[in-house]
Amino acid sequence: MNVELLILIAVVVVLLLFCAFAVTPFARWIAQKTPTKFDDLLVDLHVVSRVAHLLPVTVFSIGLPEVLEKSYWLYDYCERITNVWFVLVAFSIGCAILDVFEHFNDRNPKTQAKPMHGIFQAIKLALFCVGAILVTSQVSGKSPILILSALGAAATVLMLIFRDSILGVVSGVQINMSDLLRKGDWIEIERHHTDGTVIDITLTSVKVRNWDKTISVIPAYDLITNSFKNWRGMQEAGGRRIKRSLFIDVHSIRFLKESEIEKLMEIEILRPYLEEKLQDLKAEKCAENEAYCDLSTLDAKKLNMRHLTNIGTFRAYCSAYLRTRKTIAQNMTLMTRQLAPTPTGLPLEIYAFANDIRWEVYEGIQSDIFDHLIAAMPEFGLKMYQRE
Repeated sequence: MNVELLILIAVVVVLLLFCAFAVTPFARWIAQKTPTKFDDLLVDLHVVSRVAHLLPVTVFSIGLPEVLEKSYWLYDYCERITNVWFVLVAFSIGCAILDVFEHFNDRNPKTQAKPMHGIFQAIKLALFCVGAILVTSQVSGKSPILILSALGAAATVLMLIFRDSILGVVSGVQINMSDLLRKGDWIEIERHHTDGTVIDITLTSVKVRNWDKTISVIPAYDLITNSFKNWRGMQEAGGRRIKRSLFIDVHSIRFLKESEIEKLMEIEILRPYLEEKLQDLKAEKCAENEAYCDLSTLDAKKLNMRHLTNIGTFRAYCSAYLRTRKTIAQNMTLMTRQLAPTPTGLPLEIYAFANDIRWEVYEGIQSDIFDHLIAAMPEFGLKMYQRE
């Protein structure tokens, strides 16, 4: 065995130990002394330690021609080992640099919600493929062009093997370019029984934490090829929809009597509606027949003219009540409407938006509204439908 070669190997081993046990601790000590956090990041994400490994491989590459003749059979093997070593070090440095970029992406308020993790994984996969081809070329002694040609012939098999990765890369690009999904989005996918917050978007999958604290992992391409519901629009709008119905017993629906109208006049938020309606009714009927100008005759001639109903008045009260609620977004859609009658009563739907999107607060707002409206129904002579 060539003594000079053994000395060179010993020097390289010493340099490797130096890089492993001296460079990184020293670099961390220096980074802690500086006010900037960037150098701490380079140490923590192994950029410094991996760059340091260029030193032993460079020394071995430079010293190899000095200790071995190029015509010697061992020189060729050592040169191939050096080239493979360079490729592996370069690949590790590239991955570390990508980790640094991903770290800054996650800390930047403008980009942290972007699903870039899958993109960085795709770049690492591409670097791995390039590195694997170069390593194979050095080990086999064949040109990288020949290896690529052989891979082209086996493309069908490779596509089957890496099907999910390929689809994941394409889907990741589409999700990012179209801004379909971000970290922190609340999504709902019925076919997968998924309903929760996106916590990670990788090269091949999307990880969702459901509201029951379970974790669902959905293939990324499934979100592109199929539909899903994203609640981000609701979160950005700052209002969460309330859409719930009161089912009124149709047997309790009737015309209001004059005495009942006078009693309801005492409700301040309802008085403007009643005054306007009574004036409209009186003006309309007086124009047709003076006999109808006396409101005391309303009971006797209910079907000969328009008249106030308890459900119509209650519907107006619901809208007026919602207008007084500070917890309801007044700049968004707000209405009370009747739906088609059902075997379980006449649905009176409340359609509005709570101005707080937090789940527990939203449920409290919604419950307070319906607590009040259900309790107010008897004042209008109405009853909730109840199966007997």
